[in-house]
Amino acid sequence: MEPHILLAQLKGVLSRAPSFADYTSTSPSHHAWLGQAHALVHRWNTSEGSAFQMTADFLGSELTRNSNLARVFGILNRAIADLELRLPATQGQAFGPGAIYDFFKALNSVISSAQTSLLIVDPYMDDTVFDAYLSGVPSGVAVRLLVEEYTAKVAPAVQKFATQYNAAIEARRSNAFHDRVIFVDAGECWVLGQSIRKAAESKPTYLAPLSPDIAALKLAHYESVWSQAKAI
Repeated sequence: MEPHILLAQLKGVLSRAPSFADYTSTSPSHHAWLGQAHALVHRWNTSEGSAFQMTADFLGSELTRNSNLARVFGILNRAIADLELRLPATQGQAFGPGAIYDFFKALNSVISSAQTSLLIVDPYMDDTVFDAYLSGVPSGVAVRLLVEEYTAKVAPAVQKFATQYNAAIEARRSNAFHDRVIFVDAGECWVLGQSIRKAAESKPTYLAPLSPDIAALKLAHYESVWSQAKAI
């Protein structure tokens, strides 16, 4: 996993940390979060990943839970701080005219990193997104596409893609947006300088993550747009 994507995912999982006041040893939501956090920490540093797992395994003890939680969050914050020091001040990437393959690799890394859900917002997205990016999305990830211009191309592709891959995918149309944004696992938010369809072909573009607080506001806005959009 590319370091800038790992950093964005670590920040996202930290921002979604559940309250442990009601933690139980059989709580699905807590174990799902701990599992995601452990997988990311392990990608960053295997020994820290082992320490994280060992600490998480002892959260069932009320006597030592607070100290173990402190260690869990300490490891997450160390991972974020380390990656921030190793990466440039901005984790976004700029792509000059003609850098089509570089953009493809970067965006494909973002999209394929999804574990639970994807919301891709792009008014000029067409059916090329399926072969170029969505075919590499892990099984079980729920995909939503918010489009405007090329619904006649996207609609049949959605149906065929869902049939062949048994995928949970849905597309809707709206004219109430102009951004190009990708939400990964309802936590990360990546903004694009151009439509996926023609990014970096003849003009410079960029791909950059937003901070978790801004990402949450963006997601709330686009969930509202999605709820009012028309299914295609």
